Amino acid sequence: MIVAVMGIKGGTGKTTVAVHLAGWRQLSGNDTILIDADRQETSRLWVERRQELDLPSPECMQQFGRSVRQAGLGMARRFDDVVIDIGAGDLIAIETVLRIADVGVLPLQPNEFDVWTLPDLNVYAEDAQALNPDLRISAVLNRAPTHRSNKDTNATLEALRQCNGINTSPCIVKERTSIRRAVPTGRLINETSSLDHQAINELAQVYRTVFSEEVAPLAQTA
Repeated sequence: MIVAVMGIKGGTGKTTVAVHLAGWRQLSGNDTILIDADRQETSRLWVERRQELDLPSPECMQQFGRSVRQAGLGMARRFDDVVIDIGAGDLIAIETVLRIADVGVLPLQPNEFDVWTLPDLNVYAEDAQALNPDLRISAVLNRAPTHRSNKDTNATLEALRQCNGINTSPCIVKERTSIRRAVPTGRLINETSSLDHQAINELAQVYRTVFSEEVAPLAQTA
């Protein structure tokens, strides 16, 4: 399976989603490669940090722009699963990768700025699905406010319902310190010293949405 994690705007938690999908997929017994297509190289650094800690890691490679498409196709012949972390705003990579992907994952912060990007993303989604009819694209609300009275989450969900090419998934990952701290250490959210079960469950729901199965096993290690 080829999974593209993408977005136009930065700061949406794209890499956090990508490394959890790739990391948990590898731990579930699927030979997985993480393609870091973001010039900030955060996914690559996460894999290198895991290797320093002697933690099980997916393979990792870097490709950018139009070359990401060919890399994804080539790696899909060698690996069970390919997770591609596309750089924010890399429209060329988004356009070309969606034509070969099985699943697109769109992390969004529930705010007006991210909502502004939805019409453009919906056009890319519909154009890709015309050529790749099996492609499914799901939006994931990430870094959502924890305060129940905040109205941004509902407003973003309503905007998503107007997008024919993008599915509104049930996944809402809240803004959590535990998630922000896990990735820079090279760990997954369930590998941190202070286990945040809510954060684990929220990110595991994203995994279920993408792969239609549970993380197996979802070890929770302090």
